[in-house]
Amino acid sequence: MIGKKLAGRYELQTKIGQGGMAHVYRGVDLILNRTVSIKVLKEHMTEDPDFVRRFRREAQAAARLCHSNIVNIYDVGRDGDIYYIIMEYVPGKDLKQYIRSKGRLSAGEAVAIACQIAEALVQAHASGIIHRDIKPQNIVFSNGGKVKVTDFGIAFAADGTTVTRGNDVFGSVHYLSPEMARGNLAGVQSDLYSLGIVLYEMVTGRVPFMGESPISVAMKHIQDKIPPPSEIVADIPEPLERIILKAVQKNPSLRYQSASELLDDLTLFKQQGISNADLCDSSDHQDTILIKLPDAENRNQARRNKKPWLVPLLVIIFLSACLLTGFLLLRSYLVVPEVVVPDVVEKNFSEAGAMLDDLDLNYSVKWAPHDYIPSGHVISVEPRPGRTVRKERELELTVSEGPKYIDTPDLYLHTEMEARIVLQELSLKPVIVREHNDMVPENKIFEQVPSAGFPITAGEEVKIYISLGSRPFPIDSLKGKLSEEALKYIDEMGLEAGNVKYLPSDNPDDTVIDQYPEAGTPVKPGQLVDLVISENNSAPE
Repeated sequence: MIGKKLAGRYELQTKIGQGGMAHVYRGVDLILNRTVSIKVLKEHMTEDPDFVRRFRREAQAAARLCHSNIVNIYDVGRDGDIYYIIMEYVPGKDLKQYIRSKGRLSAGEAVAIACQIAEALVQAHASGIIHRDIKPQNIVFSNGGKVKVTDFGIAFAADGTTVTRGNDVFGSVHYLSPEMARGNLAGVQSDLYSLGIVLYEMVTGRVPFMGESPISVAMKHIQDKIPPPSEIVADIPEPLERIILKAVQKNPSLRYQSASELLDDLTLFKQQGISNADLCDSSDHQDTILIKLPDAENRNQARRNKKPWLVPLLVIIFLSACLLTGFLLLRSYLVVPEVVVPDVVEKNFSEAGAMLDDLDLNYSVKWAPHDYIPSGHVISVEPRPGRTVRKERELELTVSEGPKYIDTPDLYLHTEMEARIVLQELSLKPVIVREHNDMVPENKIFEQVPSAGFPITAGEEVKIYISLGSRPFPIDSLKGKLSEEALKYIDEMGLEAGNVKYLPSDNPDDTVIDQYPEAGTPVKPGQLVDLVISENNSAPE
């Protein structure tokens, strides 16, 4: 790829990185004579027509963003089967590299960086664009120290696939919001959660959750409480810790509701530091109460009015009453007869209750699910059977309400990873079947057994059918056909017309002289087909 010119304008000079979805090159815009970053989508990404369409649409939307804290997108295009984004070139290191080089950042420096990221999100969210992949690797520094957020277009186009794609995913999942880990739609609060995790990492030097696999980390974001940063670094200012913990609440409605709201608190902290009263709890602070002390004359009068014998007498009466009451209670307790707790485990509740009533034993009941003890039968009794207790002692019976049934979740059109997370959360076992399907996009679920809503118990299997996409078929030769005839074929076969160019040639006017993919190449519905059509207006002699 080095030295290749895309669209005859953008020359690739040096590879400077790669992620889960794209290779990144430093290049030059030959027309404007400026250095640019060129992101080229990896080949496996371009094989998904839905992703390609989404990528082009969202990258073009992101190109309209203009802010000093956002890496500018200059152009989005395609050259043959190569899809690319032309971006502002930022020569500095990214935030992940910076954190690693310093171990952790001071509260002031971390907040200054977070403020600039929040500024970028304020602008993006106001334009209706959600980033979905805020992480230190997507935060870069210019030579002047300006913080810039990158990858707006490509991150949104991924549509949540950062949980499942490639080695780069392992970095993304550490910053993934719980709702995205469940496969739900991302919102403004999803970006703020990720920014909260980034801020957490800046001040502690580590992310809150680690795991052996992306799915284990995603499950922790869904289920586990995030440890407060002060448990890792004791001197983190309390107001800053409260900002972080609010940003990373599991429930999106409990987080900051907008980037500007988060930015306001960060700015206030930056201006006032840990002395900011608005960010501190006020419940522990009360006005000082001045107690007026009695003067000497009043103190002497109080002494004269005291009856020295009254207090001892009251103490004696109180202690005597306590002793008498204690004796009576002890006597009544000691004379209660004892019985042995009968074995009522797995007996019908009515039968067990009658046995306890016959022994004058009181009991309370709580109900709990159980996998094999039938509903209405006793699971356990406390104290345990065989123990000796006094009559009228209250026992605790746990009675089965039968197996705990779960409504099978609706997994239609979810990805495999999303389904695995949902099923694991419900203690259900996924069984994967992959088949071609003409109606459902590749890597999406098109059928499940049992069906959605069917009651099943924990530990049962759920078979999910994942689409391999439409079965490929060889494309016909379109050379020599009239353009209208070729376009009709493309439409009837479920393909899409790509670039259509008209070139002068000796072939009949308005006929196809070249095509891509070539005849016989396996294609799938939705795939783009490029045509070159003869433009020959000369009349025969």
